[in-house]
Amino acid sequence: MAITTTGQLLRGFAGPGRALYEQRRLYGSNKKGAKKGKGSSKKESEADEDSSPAEMTLDMDKMAEQMERSVGRLAEELQAVRAGRANPAILNSVRVLLKGGSAPLTDLAMVAVKDAQHLIVIPNDTDTLRPIETSIRSADLGLNPRTEKDTVIVPVPKSTKESREKLLKSLGAMAESARVHVRKHRQDAMKRLKADGKQGMSQDEIRTWEKDIQTATDKFAAKIEDQLKAKQREIERA
Repeated sequence: MAITTTGQLLRGFAGPGRALYEQRRLYGSNKKGAKKGKGSSKKESEADEDSSPAEMTLDMDKMAEQMERSVGRLAEELQAVRAGRANPAILNSVRVLLKGGSAPLTDLAMVAVKDAQHLIVIPNDTDTLRPIETSIRSADLGLNPRTEKDTVIVPVPKSTKESREKLLKSLGAMAESARVHVRKHRQDAMKRLKADGKQGMSQDEIRTWEKDIQTATDKFAAKIEDQLKAKQREIERA
C-alpha cells in the first residue's frame, strides 16, 4: 500500500500556511548572513539565531516522518493479516498481566508461524509462560492456547463468522494504536511550537503553524481509516 512521502505531504499544504512555510525557510537561511546595524548587540544576534524559523521547518519534517512511520507500520501489520490462517499479527493487541502491571506480548516473547493453523509463542523468560497463555485466552480473540514445554501453542480456527468478528476487533486495536502514535507526534510538535512562541514568534505565525500541523495530522489519520476499512472489507468477504 502506497504511503505518502514527507515531501509530498509538505507540498500538499496550500494557501497562506504553505506560503509562510516557504517564507520562513528562506528567511531562516538568510538570517545569519544579514548585516546588523551599528546598534545591534551580540546578544540580539544570538537571540535571532536561536529563534530561527529554520528550526521549526526541521520539526515539521520530523513530525511528518514520524507519522509516516506509524502509518507504515500499520500497513505492514494489516497486510500480514489473513482470515482463517495463522498470523503473528493477530496477537499484537494482547497485553500480558504480570505482577505490578501489564506489558505487550510482543515485548515478552517472539511470535512465529508454526504451520497454517498454529502460532508458536516463545517467551523470553519461561516464568511468563502461564501469564502469556492466560492473557491470550482472555483477550477476546476466540483463541484457546496451550503450553507445550517452554512454548505456548496457539491454534488458529478456520474462518467462521465468529472468528471474523474477533479478527475485525483485532484490526480495530491495531488501527487505534496507530492513531495514538500519530496523536502523540502531533502533541510533541505542538509543544515545540509553544516553546518557539516564547522566543518571539507572533500569534499569527503560531496559528498558521497550528493549522499546518493539524492538516498533516488529518492526512495521516485519514490514511489510517482508509487502510482499516480496506482490510475490514477483505476480512468480511473471506
